[in-house]
This record gives sequence, structure tokens and C-alpha cells, in this order.
Amino acid sequence: MTRCCCFCICVFAVLLNKACLQITVEGSVGGSAVLPCSSTGDGLKKEDITVYWRHNSSQNVYDIIEGKGSVEKQDSAYKNRAETFPNEYMKGNFSLKLNNLQYNDAGKYVCYITKAYQNPSMQLLVKDGGTHGAATRGKRTVPFLILLHILQYIDL
Repeated sequence: MTRCCCFCICVFAVLLNKACLQITVEGSVGGSAVLPCSSTGDGLKKEDITVYWRHNSSQNVYDIIEGKGSVEKQDSAYKNRAETFPNEYMKGNFSLKLNNLQYNDAGKYVCYITKAYQNPSMQLLVKDGGTHGAATRGKRTVPFLILLHILQYIDL
């Protein structure tokens, strides 16, 4: 097998994995949902913890500035509805709990972790009735099974 073919397969596998890591969180109108966000960075210092939660790229949902929650610049749509878990910050957990879900809460959320240069994103779906904040990873195993199937026919 040529190097070019191996390289193409590796790039395909990485892109497939990246596309399938999107997290989808589902919640019900009036319920709550926890949007996960964590950093694997070691040696966190409270003054280094700055995280920005944004909805659909522009709406300010919640900020964590130097290890303290801040609603100073929060969009009014999230007033008294967004909260985090301050006792978890030092463990690298910056998840956001959104209460009293509304249909317009649906969309893409991004958690910008400034010092770790990470910005995990997730999709929030808001439905009538059903689950309250159950997180799932969308169809992650199927692409890997396809890739494994392809690789078994390639003589590396």
C-alpha cells in the first residue's frame, strides 16, 4: 500500500472522528439541561480559570472570570436561568445548567476555555415533554465500524 493511501485513510479517520464528537443535549420546555464542558488541563489556578459560554455565537449565557461566576454582561434571556458548579471549577468542570428551558434556547452552545485554548461545542434540542437534559454522543460508533471494515481489506 502506498504512503499516500495510508495518509488519506488516516486523515479520513480523524475528520470522521471530529465530525462525530458533536454532543447533543436534549431537554424539555420548562425543564433543565446540563451542557457539559471540561478541561483536562492540570494544575489549575483559580485566577487562571476564565470560561465564556455563548449561544449561537453571540448571546452571552454565562461567564466565569478568574474562577468566579459573572452575569454582568449576561444576555437578559438567561437571567436567573443559567448556573454553573463553582465547587467543580478546580477539577476542570465548567458545565452549565440551563433552567426553565424555552424553545428559543435550542441551538449551538460553545464553552470557550481561554487558558486551555479549548472550545467544546454542543447542540441543545428543546422538545415538549420527554427527557430533562440527557446527554448523548451522536452515532459515534458507526463511522469507526466502517473504518475498521475498510482497514481489514488493506494490507498495511
